[in-house]
Amino acid sequence: MIDLRTMTRDDRGLEVTLSGELDFFTAGQVELRLNELARAGHRNLILDVCGLSFCDSAGIDLFIRLNRRCRASGTRLLLCDVPPPVVKSMRVLGADRDLRLVVT
Repeated sequence: MIDLRTMTRDDRGLEVTLSGELDFFTAGQVELRLNELARAGHRNLILDVCGLSFCDSAGIDLFIRLNRRCRASGTRLLLCDVPPPVVKSMRVLGADRDLRLVVT
C-alpha cells in the first residue's frame, strides 16, 4: 500500500507526503502523479517521506527519475524526513549524490 497526499502549496513550493511501502509494484502507482506535480511549475517539490516503511531500489530509482524531470522543468526536488534505512539504501546505491536529502 502506498499513499500520496498534497499537504500545502505556498511561496516555497508544493509539499507532498508519501507513506507506506515504495517498491516495484507501488512505484508505478505514484509515478504518474509525481511526474504531473514535477511539471506543474512549482519552485520546489518537497516530498515528506517520513511515513515510508519500506523503499527498495525501484522506489529509489523513481526518486532519481523524478529529480531529473523536476530539473528539466525548473523545479527543485527535496526529500524530507528520509527514514535512516532509506538513507542507507540511497548511499549504498549512490543515489544520495544526485538527490537532495533533508534528514531530521
